[in-house]
Amino acid sequence: MTENGYVLQSRTLLLIIVGSIITGLIIGGFIGFAAAPDGGENFDLPPKDVFVMGFIPTTPENADTVTTNAQPLVDFLSAQMGIDVEIYPVTNGYETMITAFELGQVDAAILDGTPSHFVVESGNAEVVLAELRSANNAPFYNAAAWVRANSSIDSVETMLNGNYVSSHTSATGTAGMVMPLGTLIDEGYMDATGIESTDELLAKYFANSTIGGSYGGALQRVLDGQADVAFVRDTTPLDLFPDRADELRLLYTFGKVPSHPVVVSTELADGWKFKFVEAMLSLNDPANAEIVDNLYGAPGLVGANNLHLRDVSAAVSKLPWLEETILGDRD
Repeated sequence: MTENGYVLQSRTLLLIIVGSIITGLIIGGFIGFAAAPDGGENFDLPPKDVFVMGFIPTTPENADTVTTNAQPLVDFLSAQMGIDVEIYPVTNGYETMITAFELGQVDAAILDGTPSHFVVESGNAEVVLAELRSANNAPFYNAAAWVRANSSIDSVETMLNGNYVSSHTSATGTAGMVMPLGTLIDEGYMDATGIESTDELLAKYFANSTIGGSYGGALQRVLDGQADVAFVRDTTPLDLFPDRADELRLLYTFGKVPSHPVVVSTELADGWKFKFVEAMLSLNDPANAEIVDNLYGAPGLVGANNLHLRDVSAAVSKLPWLEETILGDRD
């Protein structure tokens, strides 16, 4: 028993994660932390002064507010884990957070699927949890192409004939860019032979391409006639434009986009990893649910592992220039 009175066997963490996945699959959500064991032994909890957690803004314009929104969560984690929890500085991009894991400056983070792929692929982090999506109560959603209801675009082939304007959430967004392009390449609709950048690929198949900065911004361009097709989430029209949803038509879906993964540093001691996972899963208690809902609009969390990133990792592999786009030339 450590002086913190918190020593558990290494298999305990696996039981938590597996148990939460099973519970989520059985009941379509996660009601409580039923898999938590009563105790154990030989689970080290080394001294630690502070636990650092990172967050990313969901859109460029909310980079300043996400820190405020995250404060109730870090306060909750601090009370649950018995340690000071600090927020890693928020930025508009992914590169700072990816580098922070590489340099050992952050213990855990809630990330988008694409940066999660890079921190996991590098061996600097692993997935332990995933958000549930409110629309389907599942830890994934579909990327989709939306056009105006009266659009002349009647197929993927037509969309890619070079005559239309595409609209995207960001240059590296998972649902707005990475998953659609990776899927279109994989399914043979796009040929990326000799292509060295996303801009070059888009220019090959579209008359022009624009960045909306968010799901709403990307789809607004189609509604306003500034673009012909928007690459966003499959539920975006009903989520953000319910009064105008009948003006839009779903053209195509691009596979499962992972909901926000919760990742932890591979350097984090198992004892702290256990305490963090246990604390995060306690957010599924109805009394605590508002904390995570106010941050990213998630109704809860479920246990997960690196397989959560399978589809987005496959899409990233089709865009070999993407790592340099996000992180720059690191040689």
